[in-house]
Amino acid sequence: MRLRVLVAVMAICLLTAPAISAQAADPTESALTVEAKMCAGVEERMPTGAAEAFSADVGQVWCWCKVTGATDTTMIKHVWSRDGEQMAVVELPVRSAAWRTWSSKNILPHWTGKWEVKIMDAEDNVLMGLKFTVRAAAAAPATPAAQPAEKKSPADTGK
Repeated sequence: MRLRVLVAVMAICLLTAPAISAQAADPTESALTVEAKMCAGVEERMPTGAAEAFSADVGQVWCWCKVTGATDTTMIKHVWSRDGEQMAVVELPVRSAAWRTWSSKNILPHWTGKWEVKIMDAEDNVLMGLKFTVRAAAAAPATPAAQPAEKKSPADTGK
């Protein structure tokens, strides 16, 4: 009797083990976590000038991120979009469990609008999305027109 119960328990365990491991390996969930910022630059692997809005004369905007949780070398992507139109895709390696990486996008003066960078893992799961705005550059203050040189009469010059 005990042998039958033991065989039945082992059979149940063997039959349910694949279902349990399939649930644990859900392909829509990534083991990676991301901390990220939009910024005006990166110095010593850290973001500088973090902001949610940039002037169109900024020249370049950077997406800095720290990726944690990688168990092996993998890739992430930064997908840059402006007003819903994809502008660039940058693939970046992640080579350790805690890895800092970044990409940048040159910003032309007429590329104003709403921007987004989606950070995606190697299986195209979105890990994070960062939104920012590029605003028209402020107009330079008007400079006064050059005044014509004052004419002096010969009497004023002492001649």
